[in-house]
Amino acid sequence: MPHATTNILAIEGGHDVTGDIPVSGSKNAGLALLAASLLASGPSILEGIPPLSDVARMGRICESLGAIVERASDSLRIDTTHVGSLDVPDRLTRSLRASILTLGPLLARFGVAKLCPPGGCAIGARPIEEHVKGLEKMGAKVTVTERSIEACAPSGLHGAAIHMQTPSVTGTMNLMMAACLASGVTYISNPAREPEVTDLANCLISMGATIQGAGTDHITICGRDKLLTPYKYTVMEDRIEAGTFLILGAMAGDPLAVHNCTAEYQTVLIQKLRAIGAQIDINERSIIVRKARCPVAADIQTGPYPAYPTDLQPQLMALLSKAQGTSRITETIFEERFNQAAGLIAMGADICVDGQDAVISGVRELSGGMVAATDLRAGASLVIAAIAAKGRTVISGSHYIDRGYYGLQNKLRKLGVKVRRPQSFKVDDGERKVETAQMTVSTLCSRS
Repeated sequence: MPHATTNILAIEGGHDVTGDIPVSGSKNAGLALLAASLLASGPSILEGIPPLSDVARMGRICESLGAIVERASDSLRIDTTHVGSLDVPDRLTRSLRASILTLGPLLARFGVAKLCPPGGCAIGARPIEEHVKGLEKMGAKVTVTERSIEACAPSGLHGAAIHMQTPSVTGTMNLMMAACLASGVTYISNPAREPEVTDLANCLISMGATIQGAGTDHITICGRDKLLTPYKYTVMEDRIEAGTFLILGAMAGDPLAVHNCTAEYQTVLIQKLRAIGAQIDINERSIIVRKARCPVAADIQTGPYPAYPTDLQPQLMALLSKAQGTSRITETIFEERFNQAAGLIAMGADICVDGQDAVISGVRELSGGMVAATDLRAGASLVIAAIAAKGRTVISGSHYIDRGYYGLQNKLRKLGVKVRRPQSFKVDDGERKVETAQMTVSTLCSRS
């Protein structure tokens, strides 16, 4: 009997992609905007947010606190009138890193909050020190154990001068939201400058907050003594999805037009893709990419915005796997962000990982194989590689990919990609299950 599963993607590669591909609303920005609704009492409307699994998880977290969350087409209605529970269930927080974003709003609104340490993709340690230190400067008492994060501010939060040692995106968002309901003025120096932070600030301003400097190295928030008003707001584009498609275009575009895409957010990536050999034409809200016919090696180092984003590092590794010469990637954000290397090596790439560095010696072509997505962006890397590789690639763990790329299968099909979610498949004339376990990168490197 066939082995039935929908948790796999099968891609017949080796063909260029041609056509138009739209970018959906931002998952990362949208999760913060959902948390921001907790700063108001009443129905907020979040438009342009795709029905991704992570968005659904954050919606369930809001519901567990007493909110009513309803989806209509590409928008969400979040009614926070009856929010009262301040204890986020463990089963919800452990499945979503962004659950930490409820800490600041709940503490600011109710003076108390409790949740367990958040989960998410296994790409390395993601400490919450910046959240805790900032909230403590604002007058909160925060207790962190292996099992819980408990915060209280019986007398309310107050403004403070906060210097972030590390410009954490979620840390900046949490402190900014908490400061909206704190008494006095809060100054945050060395905050994250990602566009998602600016998008959250714009939404908070629409809710009545007073915020200046979002997107720069100093943010000033003037607190108020009453709740913010509910919002009606359209989330920004998903710049990581856009960047993923731009890299796909550089690898196989003939040409590929990426729509709902702001070039300003992709400055460093576009520079790298042009250096590798891709032809890129920028229009007002779209970018057209033609593949690099003879891609050449390049070096990158990830860093906080506006440096090269860690969330696009795995995808670029797929492109560099076919570039002439030797490339080096230095990952400075997460210590386990080379999970994609094992799958790429299984497809014929020549990659050696040494701590925070990966050395990629370009090969002429990649070949299809059986690989596993171990996190969201590693999965995207394998999809890009599979489209460019000769033959069929079967990717297990596609639920990771579904967390961040809405309607990916249909979008790729419109470009001519042969992609499906098979109930069964054959390898070497025999039917096999997709194996989710992979050899470690170090083992594969020793064999390459």
